[in-house]
Amino acid sequence: MNIVEARRLTLRASFGLVALVVPFLGSTGSLFFFLFLSLLIALVNPKMHVFMLLATVPDRKSEVLIKPLALTLSLTALCIFSVVSSLPLYVVSDVIIIVTLAEVLAVLFESYGGLASSLIFILSGGFFGLLVGGAAATFTNVNPSADFLLFIAMIGALVGALLRTILHDIEENVVVPLGIGFAIWFFVGVDYSVPVLRLLLTLLFMILIGYALGRVRLADISGVLSGILMGLLIVSFTDFRWFVLILSFFVIGGIFTKYKYDYKRAIGIAQGGGGARGYGNVFGNGLVALICAIGFGITGNALFVVAYIGAVATATGDTLASEIGQTHKKLPRLITDLRRVPHGTDGGITTLGEYSALAGAGAIAIIGVALGLAAFSMAVPVILGGFFGANFDSVLGAVLERRHYLTNSSVNFLATAAGAIAAVIIYLLLL
Repeated sequence: MNIVEARRLTLRASFGLVALVVPFLGSTGSLFFFLFLSLLIALVNPKMHVFMLLATVPDRKSEVLIKPLALTLSLTALCIFSVVSSLPLYVVSDVIIIVTLAEVLAVLFESYGGLASSLIFILSGGFFGLLVGGAAATFTNVNPSADFLLFIAMIGALVGALLRTILHDIEENVVVPLGIGFAIWFFVGVDYSVPVLRLLLTLLFMILIGYALGRVRLADISGVLSGILMGLLIVSFTDFRWFVLILSFFVIGGIFTKYKYDYKRAIGIAQGGGGARGYGNVFGNGLVALICAIGFGITGNALFVVAYIGAVATATGDTLASEIGQTHKKLPRLITDLRRVPHGTDGGITTLGEYSALAGAGAIAIIGVALGLAAFSMAVPVILGGFFGANFDSVLGAVLERRHYLTNSSVNFLATAAGAIAAVIIYLLLL
């Protein structure tokens, strides 16, 4: 690291002290402060020493400190929400300390690899978020528990770590602060917390699982971080059995993604990245399940259990139908008109794939019952719902994905939602 970079990081870390100033200024005062700061940054002369110290290559070309300006404008936006809506001011303090001090520490550990850097961001962001957020909350006459403060800070840090992994340049200084802020704000509204010890042990477990999946190349860094975030939330709102079920999907899916991988790569239909799953795949297949888990944690309604297992059964059935079905010697048929299409065509189905989808949904139903997560009466609705969802995925692929109206991740999301709803409807009809 050169001297210029060291000074730049020092300035960024020093800016984190603003997190302690925000509670004294109040919502309106903080809004005008960041507006004024944004104006100053925009007017900095390119010939000034401070410009040369802070400027990146794109900044020098445009003669504007784009990244610092993007950061202050993002904080301005959060302050606007604090003034006109219910966003607590301590959330702004949390965001500032995470995108400054945690970011600096993460950069210092980048030489140890992307995952190590991200974990430093998460752990330091959660710890400093707890301290600074707690101080800001106390000053603004809000007294949330330490459990609650650490929970929202850790969620914010996890979201930030994921976003900084998949974004670059100016996007990072806009989307990361806003993403962290809105994520924390959402869980403030949910008003849910987890005991500190349980949260930390769960996080440690998720990190170990994520590391293992990364080592065997079942997930890339973004996939690992997405899995840690999703796993932490699922266990926080339910229990470990729910996580074991969705982990079963990712392990089964990962194994069969590598099934006859060389053959699938030879004919151009293999999963990219050596079969490693990224954030798009994790959220596309798991977001509906996560919503169901949170819904159950808040309401305790058993229908969320059926929907959760139905969503996971759909994701598993669809993955197996695709990864195994594509190895069928005969060309697949398009699900909408049954004409023969090349291997890898969106919406193409095979007999082997259909049997695989049914087997995948059945495996998840059996695991759910074995874990004690589902009653035996839920098994048939889950299997049928999962099979329906997997075929609904093929319909969406044939009608919309082939025409580039939807991405693969959005198709997976809609299919798992359909599978979850179908499982619930069938369960209610069979009662």
